[in-house]
Amino acid sequence: MYKIKFDDLIINSNNRKVLKKKTILFFYGLGCCSNDFNFLIRSINKKFQILIPELPGHHRKTNSRNSNLNSYTKKIFLFIKKKKLRKIIFFAHSVGGIIPILLAKRFLKKKIFKNFINYEGNLTHYDTSTITKKTVSYSKEIFNEKYNNLISICSSSKEVGLRKWSESLKKTSPDSFYNISKDAVSYSNSGDLMRFYKSFFNKRIYLYGEKSNFFFSEFLFGSIRYKIYDCGHFSFYENSYEFRKIFNKSINERNFK
Repeated sequence: MYKIKFDDLIINSNNRKVLKKKTILFFYGLGCCSNDFNFLIRSINKKFQILIPELPGHHRKTNSRNSNLNSYTKKIFLFIKKKKLRKIIFFAHSVGGIIPILLAKRFLKKKIFKNFINYEGNLTHYDTSTITKKTVSYSKEIFNEKYNNLISICSSSKEVGLRKWSESLKKTSPDSFYNISKDAVSYSNSGDLMRFYKSFFNKRIYLYGEKSNFFFSEFLFGSIRYKIYDCGHFSFYENSYEFRKIFNKSINERNFK
């Protein structure tokens, strides 16, 4: 496993340098850490290059220039442009699902994309109905005081996924958590994410956990859908074997060749 630096952006990869080969850009969700996916980097087929950019606030570091989704997305675009990446497979989880849509809307041409694999990524206002919406109901100052309480609640949860998520929350800047939550709520409430996702990304797969609660049918999200059995929103914490199996199945989907 290697860390690639681009300006103030840190990208975790299975290669020492960025290569012109089949590329997977992996965007994880809010409060997670790139180290959570070391098992995936170690096991991925060598014909693929996986790039996992660290979200703002990683390891409790807050950079005011790069602590919201807009500036972060622009930084990703500059990286893609500099490295001349093409035919990218986007894999995104939770809040990370907003980033490929912002990239497509604002910066990138369609020919640069190969496909979009969306694991319960933010598309509608329902996707912010728990943590992110609750976060921005407070002022930033008050939330910073409550952040440790969020960690405590998750760490004592009966759900394995939440308990493991709490360990990554400890490594995440509360300031950046708040800023990204605010952006996620704003974009998800606009209604634009779902419309653009369905109209622009012709080749898309939607992944969802068997134990996840949906407000409407998962059939709305894509022509190809895979269920991650006996898991919920955090399958990579709950059952890394099952997550890896569905991940590999998705990136090798024959309908995307």
